[in-house]
Amino acid sequence: MKRTSTLILSALLSAAAFTSGTAYGGAADGSWFIAPQINGVWVDDGRTADDDAGVTISVGRTLNENWDAQLSWYGSEHQRAGDNSVSIEGIGFSMNRVFYREGRVNPFISAGIAKQKSILKSGTDETNLTGLYGVGLLVTLGSERDDGSLMQLRADLGARHGFSNEDGVGDERPVEYVAGIGFQYSWGGTPKRLDSDGDGVYDDTDACPGTPAGTAVDAKGCPLPQDDDGDGVTNDLDKCPNTPAGAKVDANGCELDSDGDGVGDSRDQCPNTPAGAKVDANGCELDSDADGIVDSVDKCPDTPKGERVDNTGCPFNKELLLQGVKFATNSADLLPESLPVLDNARATLKRYPELNVEVAGHTDSRGSDAYNLNLSARRAEAVLQYLQAGGVMNAMTSKGYGERQPIASNNTEEGRLQNRRVVLRALN
Repeated sequence: MKRTSTLILSALLSAAAFTSGTAYGGAADGSWFIAPQINGVWVDDGRTADDDAGVTISVGRTLNENWDAQLSWYGSEHQRAGDNSVSIEGIGFSMNRVFYREGRVNPFISAGIAKQKSILKSGTDETNLTGLYGVGLLVTLGSERDDGSLMQLRADLGARHGFSNEDGVGDERPVEYVAGIGFQYSWGGTPKRLDSDGDGVYDDTDACPGTPAGTAVDAKGCPLPQDDDGDGVTNDLDKCPNTPAGAKVDANGCELDSDGDGVGDSRDQCPNTPAGAKVDANGCELDSDADGIVDSVDKCPDTPKGERVDNTGCPFNKELLLQGVKFATNSADLLPESLPVLDNARATLKRYPELNVEVAGHTDSRGSDAYNLNLSARRAEAVLQYLQAGGVMNAMTSKGYGERQPIASNNTEEGRLQNRRVVLRALN
């Protein structure tokens, strides 16, 4: 008996040494099991019999994650003085409360009732109603198969407590202590597929078990490439890893730069910069002399600070000659080629809304003085109306000077061309 007890206790200690792993699960819900065991039985002192080995065979069913129900037969034989002996047999029903079914090691506590018979050699057989209680471990060997079958090492440690003294022990209610070791084989039921790392992929198909919590994974359970800046391009492909949140990016993860000025669209305050223009950190063209005209169109890039400039960035003091404004012959009708010049004049006046302006019309000397005065006045008025129609809010008047203020000789065609002109005069 000593050797048997040592073997059983060693097996119990070995089972307890297993840690609760997450790659294995216990028996499936609804499965049946059979559990043969060898036992060490320590009998009640009142029996005056030796401790010895015995067997137990249990058949049961896994009801759910927490409970097993089982029916057991057990038996053992114990020597007494002389040629006498006592055989203990019983049939019992018990419920096992199982813990941590999802792990590799499933501890349980057990309680039940049995009808126990003591068969006495040289004596009268006795029957007693007996309480069963104890603790145990189920240790999964391998992993659950697709059909739900499972092999487990089973170890029990418990007691059988008689409810009366009708068991050949005199005035005492007999108590036997039992340690058992064996196997439990389960089959049928609905296999419980585990997801130990919580990534949404079951362990039996998870190619990358142990994925850290919260990690995005693919269908095989392996981490997806990360996208730290959230631009939709994963880190392994992202050539611009710190894109601002919400920015539109290209296939390389770099922010779109629609006008090609080197400043991403999300930061570009001047999104239609001409190609090749130099820009500041906001994507706006540089204006080196701070005259309000960007460098790419500034024909006078070194204008002193505070000078009034036209729409090309060149200074004007009292007069702004609208060079290129043309009319139909003997008419105040503006020709199409005049409109870009007048549009530039509009932009200039809008930068200086405080200016009071006179639109002055001039002609060459051909024709009578009266005719030229009238023609120049009508042409000046036509320019004024075009400027106002374009949103110019300056205080404005128009006046025709005819041929009376020439700036070149009227004896040559070139001179007469210079004298036919419209001028914007600053009155303040």
